Amino acid sequence: MVRVAVAMAVGGTALVLAACSGPTGDAFRPSRSAAPAFQATGDTFLQITAQGAGPINAATPYASKAILAQMPGYTTGNVTIGLENTTTDATVLFKEAYGGRIQVLHILGSGGRISQIHGVTHHVIGPAGERPGMSFAETRTDPSSCRIGTNLWLGMAICKSRAAPNVTLTFSFQGEAAMSTSLPSGSALADGMLQRIIWTPPS
Repeated sequence: MVRVAVAMAVGGTALVLAACSGPTGDAFRPSRSAAPAFQATGDTFLQITAQGAGPINAATPYASKAILAQMPGYTTGNVTIGLENTTTDATVLFKEAYGGRIQVLHILGSGGRISQIHGVTHHVIGPAGERPGMSFAETRTDPSSCRIGTNLWLGMAICKSRAAPNVTLTFSFQGEAAMSTSLPSGSALADGMLQRIIWTPPS
């Protein structure tokens, strides 16, 4: 097991986990169209859906051995992450690719059960094709599904994926919007960057 230290999200500054970039989106145009069909590519490691993250789901025990049994070729370690109201330890899932060791998922749990899975690299896509590094406009997220974050996630937008109600998207903003206590609008909202795709077990 490898322990990895990362910075917390404070004042709208998102956790720096892996290099991710995406083109700046055009003017925000919300859409409720169906999610695009998932197609695995060399740049996509797995998809987070309502059921889980790739083969990892609510039936997978929260234990490195059980997680790795579902994800051959990956390795695990420990990481400390900032949630909205606290910091916590999580299991980090790594993949060796492109000459480096990429953090793919942060997995939280207790009592042998997984409580959250965070997709933290642009090599992971969400239920509606969202990818960390995309702009808010590119993800076509509905602003009415969003609220503004507090405490460690101050100034971040916390939204629902339009394709899965148990998948949350977190967006960071630049400039004054990064410290706002209300959801930005216009180009400030459209240019927000997707930082995390967070799965919780369906209720």
